[in-house]
Amino acid sequence: MDQKLRVAVVGAGIYGIHHVDVYNQNPAVELVAVCDFSEEIRAKVEALYKVKTYASVEEMLSNEKLDAVSIATPDHLHLEPALACINKGLDILVEKPLATTVPDCEAILEAAEKNKVRVAVDFHKRWDPAAIYTYNQLNEGEHYPIRGYMNMDDTIDVPTKWFKWGNSSDPISFLGIHCADLMRWYMGCEATEVRAVGSKKLLPSMGVDTYDSVQSMITFENGCTWLLENSWVLPSGFAKANDSRTTILTSEKYIRINNQNRGVEMVDSDKTHTPNVFFFNDFNGKVVGFGAEPINDFVDSLLKGSDFLATGYDGLQAAKITAAIHQSLEEGKTVAI
Repeated sequence: MDQKLRVAVVGAGIYGIHHVDVYNQNPAVELVAVCDFSEEIRAKVEALYKVKTYASVEEMLSNEKLDAVSIATPDHLHLEPALACINKGLDILVEKPLATTVPDCEAILEAAEKNKVRVAVDFHKRWDPAAIYTYNQLNEGEHYPIRGYMNMDDTIDVPTKWFKWGNSSDPISFLGIHCADLMRWYMGCEATEVRAVGSKKLLPSMGVDTYDSVQSMITFENGCTWLLENSWVLPSGFAKANDSRTTILTSEKYIRINNQNRGVEMVDSDKTHTPNVFFFNDFNGKVVGFGAEPINDFVDSLLKGSDFLATGYDGLQAAKITAAIHQSLEEGKTVAI
């Protein structure tokens, strides 16, 4: 493709604005338009990026000639804009999760196959240098995994202050989906069964009707069993907006990852901060880090015609795991996948 890739972003909120930033700085991309329901967000985007904005996905798709679109709306609002873009013949990058239910994921993939377009999912944790190192270690030699542990927790500010849609999500849909994808990627096979328990007390008392914390036992086809812990009720005073750790025991290796403290501490008058300096950083007029890399790799894959590193199929398989966790919570028993 000789000309620049003509791209739009649907949803320019807390995370979607990163897509806007990265596309705006990519020399192979022309950021054509941004769509968001919020008039305030549209005004900010127009002022900062000098790009046309829309309140309606349909209006944007009718008026603009596009090659691809990023979908970064709230988790439970991915289906409609994804289908609208796919039915216009556009390749899409969907911010994780692909969708919050398995039927919605399947609908997106069926539409993509029918319209002969491709779907990528922004499972950006795969691009974390610690995850890449771990993946390479697990795929080196003849050893095999025996057990795994992973936690990913957010502070209580996330469901109560950051988002207005906490009632429409939970720590499994919002955080566990990342973990499900990483586990599949590390294991190189699919999950077979899940058993989950959860707590639903603190957030409902604050008017947010969702789980505080969920613990899940997940077994994979290779026999490895993982313990997964997800919550979003850490105290607001925690040093970072989230906490995450992973340990993996294999027949020959023991791997431990501390994603909470990435080697930098900053103390101010409020508290000690441990920023994730590998995620997003501004340097030399560009956004760099593993948060930006999957967006740029989406562009590269489209220009080169190469495979996506995290596909719609990956999004569907991760959703099957989180759906089984939800079913286990509701039924109080082990659920086969």
